[in-house]
Amino acid sequence: MPFVKCNALLESPTGTGKTLCLLCATLAFRKSFGNFSTGLNITVNDVGKIEITSSNSGAGFPVIVYASRTHSQIRQVIQELKRTSYRPKMTVLGSREQLCIHDKVKLLRGITQSTACRSACRRKDMSKPRCGHFNKVLSYLKRNPTIGEEPVDIEDLVNIGKTSGSYVFSTVLCPYYLSKELHQAVDIIFAPYNYLIDRRNIKSLEFSWRDSIIIFDEAHNLESICAEAASFDLPSWLLTACISEAQSCVDFLIETRNKSTSHEQDDFAILK
Repeated sequence: MPFVKCNALLESPTGTGKTLCLLCATLAFRKSFGNFSTGLNITVNDVGKIEITSSNSGAGFPVIVYASRTHSQIRQVIQELKRTSYRPKMTVLGSREQLCIHDKVKLLRGITQSTACRSACRRKDMSKPRCGHFNKVLSYLKRNPTIGEEPVDIEDLVNIGKTSGSYVFSTVLCPYYLSKELHQAVDIIFAPYNYLIDRRNIKSLEFSWRDSIIIFDEAHNLESICAEAASFDLPSWLLTACISEAQSCVDFLIETRNKSTSHEQDDFAILK
């Protein structure tokens, strides 16, 4: 069914029902293509990559991405979804800081936490077993293909992870990777802004952006979020350290200049 592609900017006072209007309008539009996604098909392609799709014909229909600034705002949107008659297959994306239940990794923050998580999940050293929570995700999805057909938020995902098995026997599953895998086969994805602004996060989303519907709620924060995502800090101490390092290289090359090759002479010219 062809439709006109366009952008819209909506502004309305607080309490006028913007969220409910956006949800109902976009979900009704999505349903006009066909029934919402149900069930899960889990396959492995020719290069060994796991692919997850819905069991019905929902695949290929427009995906709705609903972004807001904070997870507390996303939680409110999901509460609004529960008030409607629509039951799309959905997931909510969050950070490891919010979703990780690994005894050690959950205590870390930022890049350190992400690196530790990836290392634990992809570990090849048999003396250090892979994260047991990560290993349980696919088997859980196979046993529970209807997950996401009722609205769930961050807290629900964490509770699903914690109550899915035993910590003693490492049979509880990872809520972070549960939501990451599930997003491939849903009708609507709830996520914070950074999933749509940060290039690394965009690459991690494995669904077709073609004809997708993107909603930025509370968009008055969007300009500052974009500026923050495109900015970086360059403190004076780092510049001082760079100058010092370059000067050390110059001094070293001066000492060895007579013995230098033509290639090193070029390096010296660049440093000077």
